[in-house]
Order: sequence, then C-alpha cells, then structure tokens
Amino acid sequence: MHNKKTAARMGLRSRVFEVFQARESLLRRFLRRYTSDLNDIEDMTQETIARVLAAEREKEIHEPYAFIFGVAKNVARRELEKKSRSVIDLIEDLAGQEYLSDEPELGEQLDSQVRFQMFCDAVAALPARCQKVFVLKRVYGYSHKEIARRLGISESTVEKHAAEGLRRCDDYMRRKSKGEVVEVPVSGIQKS
Repeated sequence: MHNKKTAARMGLRSRVFEVFQARESLLRRFLRRYTSDLNDIEDMTQETIARVLAAEREKEIHEPYAFIFGVAKNVARRELEKKSRSVIDLIEDLAGQEYLSDEPELGEQLDSQVRFQMFCDAVAALPARCQKVFVLKRVYGYSHKEIARRLGISESTVEKHAAEGLRRCDDYMRRKSKGEVVEVPVSGIQKS
C-alpha cells in the first residue's frame, strides 16, 4: 500500500472514487443535458464510474474531475448514438406508412404516432446535407463546431442548415396537420 495503484488494486478508497462521490449530484445534472430519463441517467452514472475505476486500475488519473466528466460525456454520446440508430431505423421502417384510426379510445396514442410519423417524414424530406446537420444537432447533440469539423463545412453553414432544418420540419408538420399536401423539394436549401 505504498502508492495509489496498489491501494486501488486492493479495493481501498481511491482519489477518483472520492471525487466521484463528492461530485455525483453534479455528474447527474451534467448527464441530464443528454437525457431526462432518470433510469438512463442512473445507468450512465453507473457505467461512468465502472469505466473510471477500471481505468484507474490500469493507470494513475492525475485530474479525476476532468477524467470523470470526460468519460461521462463519452458514455452519454454512445448512448445517444445507440438510440439515434434505432430512431433512424424506425424512420426507415415507417417510411410510407400512415397511421389512421377511427377508434376514439386510442385517440391520444394515435395522435402521438401520427405526429411522430409526420416528424420522421419531415426529417426524411430534408435535403441530404441539411438532414445530416439536423440529425447530428438534434439527435446526437453535437455542437456546431463538432458538426462543422465532422462534415468539413463552416460553422455558419452548420447554423444555417440547422435553422433551415428546424424551419422546414416545423413548416412541414404544421401544413400536414392542417391536411395540406406537402410537396418535397428535390434540390438543396431554398432561399426564403
């Protein structure tokens, strides 16, 4: 028990675990940026501490606070990517299907399904670049800077695509909810 590695390997309290305990509520608030589901927050918190403690067994962590929050961000992003993949799969599965029902007892559930289908259709109707930016921003939670770097475009272009995607989705859903036939433009972002 002459150093921290030995103490950590023997299961004694580690500096990283002490920082985790002291900052656990702050960590949970941080994870709320990625999801509001309390079960998901709990799972991500547990996954974070498990990974941090495993890493500490392998090497000394010099900045535990920064390390814990870095791991938490990675865990949250992986979780969002996993959920995003299932949303995108759902969008593809639902493409072309309509949810219409005259059963009044399912009215609220039906409305939710119809609105979700309209949203999926709205996202699917976006031009390719606009759609990528919109999904990376709204589904994956990436910053404008991260999206710009990932797609090789400027941050101002990212801002324009994100705003245009939001405007188009809102317009599409508003018009569809009024029963209008919505034509989908084939080309890129239109100038208003």
